[in-house]
Amino acid sequence: MKKFKVTEKAMRPASNKKECFYCNSKIGRFHEDDCVLVKKKVKVVATIEYEIEVPADWTEDNVHFHRNEGSWCTDNMIGELEELSKDECLCFKVMFECEDSNGEPFLGEG
Repeated sequence: MKKFKVTEKAMRPASNKKECFYCNSKIGRFHEDDCVLVKKKVKVVATIEYEIEVPADWTEDNVHFHRNEGSWCTDNMIGELEELSKDECLCFKVMFECEDSNGEPFLGEG
């Protein structure tokens, strides 16, 4: 695994020690491989299931067209989810799957 040097950015206000707050490696040495500041990007797919309101005569094809091929912008879903989350937690409506976990490690001290 690629090694990353510890800098003062790895310190936190909760400690005055000259080391990474998380893996305790001294400044100038290398972060431990399992340090939470050594990160990577992964690709996830989220499946979200919730109810929306549509005209009563719409079929599944109408809904599919409206949400996937029409002029409706998917950004509008953010507002729908925010409204839904006012009344209930979304944890039971969303399932995440990891599609690709092979991202390159990078340092995220800041």
